[in-house]
Amino acid sequence: MLNHKGLIKFVTMLGIGVSLLGVGSVTANASSKPYVGSFPSRKITYHIDSTSKHWKNIWQGAINSWNSLHVVKLRATKKASKADIRLKTKKNVEGHHLIGGELGGPGGRGGLFFANLALNRKLMSDVHDSEKNKEMNALATVGQAIGLAGTNDHTSALSSFASKPSAKDKANLKLAYKGIK
Repeated sequence: MLNHKGLIKFVTMLGIGVSLLGVGSVTANASSKPYVGSFPSRKITYHIDSTSKHWKNIWQGAINSWNSLHVVKLRATKKASKADIRLKTKKNVEGHHLIGGELGGPGGRGGLFFANLALNRKLMSDVHDSEKNKEMNALATVGQAIGLAGTNDHTSALSSFASKPSAKDKANLKLAYKGIK
């Protein structure tokens, strides 16, 4: 029988798995590539669409974690319309998924043109998500936004069970951005 924390993690992982089905435009193929695509440049702009200092800090922590790998450079832009990646939270994401939004482009190396992703505040509240879990979910969401594929490896930031990107996440990110300046 699952304890309360185990149930929360199960519901979170179920939500991420189901929400990945709702991430539009980029189609997953049967290959074992650890990424769905990459931006045409390693310099990727982002905008956090939130007025809440709390959520801005959570998103910024996730951005800083990915930047610390020194594979891509995520840079803030003041104009949302100029951003490659837009990150936000929504009161409720359509379909009751943990993560909603879309990745745009044909996928593959250099094939992502934009990412517009949101975390579902209602679902997180319903499962009494801790601050640490919110941070891990934001970390996984940013990883998806830069083109990495979800995984069941609990050491990976993409699993929503890790508090920082793993060495394997870094290797997968390097693979996704190989040959891209």
